[in-house]
Amino acid sequence: MNTIIIAGKEIPLRFLDKSELRGIYIDALVGYSFYEAAFQDNFFWLLAPKKERKLSPLQYKHIADRIGEVKQIPCAFLFDSLATYERDRLIDKGVFFVVSNKYAFLPFLLINAKSGKEIKKDKLIPSAQFLILYHLQVTSLNGYSLQELEKRLPIKYVTLSRGVRQLEALQLTKCTVNEEGFKELSFLDDNPVLWQKAFPLMQNPIKSVWYAMGMPPSEAVLSGINALSNYSSLNPEEMSSYAFYDELFRELKNSGSLTGLNKMEGDIRLEVWKYPPVGANRKGKIKLIDKLSLYLILKDEPDPRVEKELEILMNSIW
Repeated sequence: MNTIIIAGKEIPLRFLDKSELRGIYIDALVGYSFYEAAFQDNFFWLLAPKKERKLSPLQYKHIADRIGEVKQIPCAFLFDSLATYERDRLIDKGVFFVVSNKYAFLPFLLINAKSGKEIKKDKLIPSAQFLILYHLQVTSLNGYSLQELEKRLPIKYVTLSRGVRQLEALQLTKCTVNEEGFKELSFLDDNPVLWQKAFPLMQNPIKSVWYAMGMPPSEAVLSGINALSNYSSLNPEEMSSYAFYDELFRELKNSGSLTGLNKMEGDIRLEVWKYPPVGANRKGKIKLIDKLSLYLILKDEPDPRVEKELEILMNSIW
């Protein structure tokens, strides 16, 4: 199976390997072959039953919801044939499906297409900002498809897709379709010009601030003044700040890994970020946040020493 047809267009299918199916429960892995498809930049998974046995609409709904919750992507089922009453029952329960190349019930495509027209242009969404900062400081993302970006970066490709759409709308990138039918990303300007264009749209990555007792977890990335002190001659502060992506922070919080977690005081300060720390730099065993995110966090600090070191830091980047 290589393609399906939606709205008269031939849509290529990409078979998903085991490494991409981590987190999927065993019964689903045994019962279905998993494919990825994209229609007008809207990605979804297609589940092809390995056996002819049909389930009830509620069972299909449960499978799709369970997988969609883990992978944050819409899931549909592929059938060779369905009677009219079977299609009506699936539609009534909100089960997405494709019947060979004859019929498709994929309403989320219309929803996504509608939302795609309402792209904000006053500030970058976190995934778009992450893509720019990664491209500027870690490695060029030119020529990467969304599928390749999802494998390389710690962000789900549904979220990456929203970021790419915004960057296109802001004319910071362009996308071309490769031979396999997938879009490839290209930034339109060299790094200094891209930064100048994107900077007015960028936001402080910190979503919230917490405090905890004891030593930071191994996933912690040093942030704030003490990160700047590792990049410069500035003296460190007594309390260190550490950055965590929102998803990771929630995992640590729910598992009880953060001792004495509260909003008021503690031994360490925890920054919950809207995007993952970008390609953490290292100084010995210390992991540091990227320089541009550090600038976005500290640029409004009134301390003239911080202002001076930030200026030196930014000049060193370009």
